[in-house]
Amino acid sequence: MDSEELWRAALHDFNNLMAGLQGVLDLSEPGQPMDPRNRMRLGSVLDDGKSLIDMARALALGRLPAGGVASWAEWEAGLRRRLDPMAELFRCRVEVVDAGARHSLWPEPMLQDWVTVFTRQVLPWAVPGPLIVEAEARPDAWVLRWITDAPMPPALRADPPPDAPKNLASFWLRSMAGHMDLRLEAVTGCLQIQAPRPPADPDHLVP
Repeated sequence: MDSEELWRAALHDFNNLMAGLQGVLDLSEPGQPMDPRNRMRLGSVLDDGKSLIDMARALALGRLPAGGVASWAEWEAGLRRRLDPMAELFRCRVEVVDAGARHSLWPEPMLQDWVTVFTRQVLPWAVPGPLIVEAEARPDAWVLRWITDAPMPPALRADPPPDAPKNLASFWLRSMAGHMDLRLEAVTGCLQIQAPRPPADPDHLVP
């Protein structure tokens, strides 16, 4: 990704954002308060705009949020706050399943953000759902699995095809996967990522 590709991606995505805002207005009754459905759609579009700004800032300036760790309960709650509006918009429930996650601290917020953006890429394949996301903490890695028949997004394949999407989300996912040293795999029945963790103490409570 060079600077021209980044600018083209940003212009394309913000143009789509404006189209989304116009779509919400077109579906609303002039002079009347927005109904709950359109209010939710408007909130989702505005959240997408904030995410696009954060992605562009990270890609252009290398500005990343400060990292930390959280208990599984806190980490899952933070992920749920990100996923629920998206699930409502697509009318596809997303279930986060503890498959051996609760006895570890989990890194935040970048891994949560990455999981959210990645889920947005595969969610259309899961409609009407539910989409199951399993989380597991191994001694050497944090593992997340999306139980789906969706293919690996083209931009995240080892050798992206020439026609792979060139949008901010695709560039950001690939860049942050490299930054966090994520290992991505498409295996039978699921898409999986592994985020390496430093050596843990015997009870795996400290990443």
